[in-house]
Amino acid sequence: MDFVCQQCGTCCRWSGHVLLTASDIAAISTHLGLSENDFIDRYAALASNRSQLTLQDAPDGACIFLDAQQCRIYPVRPSQCRTFPSQWQVEGCPASFQDKQRSRT
Repeated sequence: MDFVCQQCGTCCRWSGHVLLTASDIAAISTHLGLSENDFIDRYAALASNRSQLTLQDAPDGACIFLDAQQCRIYPVRPSQCRTFPSQWQVEGCPASFQDKQRSRT
């Protein structure tokens, strides 16, 4: 079954890092009309592993690019986000739960 995002924003509010690759930084900065350095200054931080950059959190702990239930950078979202839910999952995601239920029947 293919995952169909329900735009609930649960995965975007989950605690943890959204680690960025060089390709992510290039794509997102271009999408936002920023230089890579400006993007990093505004939206990235050093991850706790101290070897990668991560997206900053919004004040409420959600992804900085989550507006209500919509991702402002969805067409160029980081590769980590693109692998949801096949490589990582969060509790409370209705579409992920539906996929699990379908696979059991």
